[in-house]
Amino acid sequence: MKIYVIADMEGIGGVVSPSQTGGESWLYEGARLQYTREIKAVCEAAISAGAEEIYVNDFHGNGLNLVTDTLPREVMVIKGGFRPTSGYDLLDETFTGLVMLGIHARTGTNGGVIPHTYSGKLMFEIFGQPVGEFDILALVAGEKKVPVILISGDSKSLEQAGTNLPSTPGVITKYSIGTEGALCMHPDRVCELLRDEMKRAIRLIDSIEPAQISGAIQLGVKVADVCLSSRIEWIPGCRRVDNTSFEFTCSNMTEVINLVYGCSTLVEAKF
Repeated sequence: MKIYVIADMEGIGGVVSPSQTGGESWLYEGARLQYTREIKAVCEAAISAGAEEIYVNDFHGNGLNLVTDTLPREVMVIKGGFRPTSGYDLLDETFTGLVMLGIHARTGTNGGVIPHTYSGKLMFEIFGQPVGEFDILALVAGEKKVPVILISGDSKSLEQAGTNLPSTPGVITKYSIGTEGALCMHPDRVCELLRDEMKRAIRLIDSIEPAQISGAIQLGVKVADVCLSSRIEWIPGCRRVDNTSFEFTCSNMTEVINLVYGCSTLVEAKF
């Protein structure tokens, strides 16, 4: 059995502020250690349940957050900065299941902890329905026939993920109180829940269907600031809907996620 883990920091236990997720604050070190502990808990549980190979994608920021020498020796870590296939590097049909740890709510979510979708300056839709990073990555995996078998994050993100991943077990790491506040569970308890749910996820793995879309895919992009519109218009295949909204037609989810990542990189770039 081969498991792929995508890990982000905003949705882990105790994280309620951007000052905890970047390396410039003393608060980052504590968040980094809990991030590592939660990933370790899932990996250990997966191995005890029969996993033979585990890839962990350090998906947050510069991809240099994990304390890798504390992880089980069976774990391979994908790390480092800009990666064109960010979030799904080396993910293919050979994986049995995908785990998404530390997810956060979509851009614009009222009450979600640090909500964004690659960038807080953009909102994305597929066929007119709002999507977040977890939705997009689940569909990319689904195109490769890989089901999402476990998710974790704040209560708002789990509520959102449940609409598109109804049969996937989930662990709530904290209960949202606004965008920079939450009722937080003890970090040890979060790790215990992740261990238990990972073992349950592997028992259920054959009953969890991959998330999939067939045919052409309509991707909608909306910018928070009209001044950013000209950056989106640079992208080939772009159709303007109004002053701040654009549409693309994609043939598969790889095209979708590449456009999402490209749009996010453009709006965040400093010229």
